Amino acid sequence: MKNFIFIPDTNKAAGLGHLFRCYQYSNFINNNYKIIFLINKNFDTTCLINKNASLIKINYIFFSDLKKTLNVLKNKNKKLYTFIDSYNKKLHSIDFSFYSIKHIAILDFKIQNNADFILDHTFKRKKNFYPIKSTNKTFIGLKNFPITRKIKLKKRNIILINFGSIKNKNLISKFLIFIKNLNLDSSFKIIIINKFFNKKDLFKINMRNKVICYKFFENIDNIYEKLYFTIGACGISLYEKCFYHIPSISKCVAKNQYFNFVNFLSSNCILSFDQVMKIDLQNPKNSKKILTKIHKVENNLKKYFNYNKNKKHLNLFFKKL
Repeated sequence: MKNFIFIPDTNKAAGLGHLFRCYQYSNFINNNYKIIFLINKNFDTTCLINKNASLIKINYIFFSDLKKTLNVLKNKNKKLYTFIDSYNKKLHSIDFSFYSIKHIAILDFKIQNNADFILDHTFKRKKNFYPIKSTNKTFIGLKNFPITRKIKLKKRNIILINFGSIKNKNLISKFLIFIKNLNLDSSFKIIIINKFFNKKDLFKINMRNKVICYKFFENIDNIYEKLYFTIGACGISLYEKCFYHIPSISKCVAKNQYFNFVNFLSSNCILSFDQVMKIDLQNPKNSKKILTKIHKVENNLKKYFNYNKNKKHLNLFFKKL
């Protein structure tokens, strides 16, 4: 039996994007095969998807010594396929050919690696981004993003604020004030997902009755299907929201997000957080202009992000493995 091992970056300094991207890729694997996630023993387990919430059965192994754990798995199983999703150079320098039949690196940046295959779904990434090597087969482009299903948009009366794992309460508070001044319909609610932002932080803004705060939300599709628009960073989750055709007001909060920000913005697939925040809402006409721009972004997303193409492409990729 084939065994697929995913190694997302689960160090304390890493966000959750790597983990959830691996979840998405694992959903393309045949249910008859065993799927194992190797998780750092110091990782907060409340952020792990339970077995009932996932489309596939996940076996979690918590490690302190990755090479030792891989060696144990190699001795117990014959057919191992390893996936690594991390910015950690040391992890990518490991010779995975010693442990597995095939090794796949899930990348959105340039890093030295010895993978048999590279999966890079970066929007508008060019083929010459990676050096050509005979040992590497590189798959570049939007069709490699692991989108597993469509969502049905319901009553869209929620605005989501989610900047990932960054600790920046001022950034969130700043936009809450902006939404307040936008004078949206009273039926709208605001959801904040951030482990550092608390309900008590809302006292200064006087919006407690409009805002729901979560440290973590497991099945975020339940929120996505009710979103009018979202505010957040330009990381992995931006792709997911774009495939669901949910407009985003985005801000680059890390160096590795800059390429995404520039290319999404140049294709009118997002609105710039900084530019939107400069708009004077004292003029009521400007509120209408912002909402019009949000609708234009939504229509433009439908031109670039096609769920069916990705599903067909990735099903074929994993079948050939």
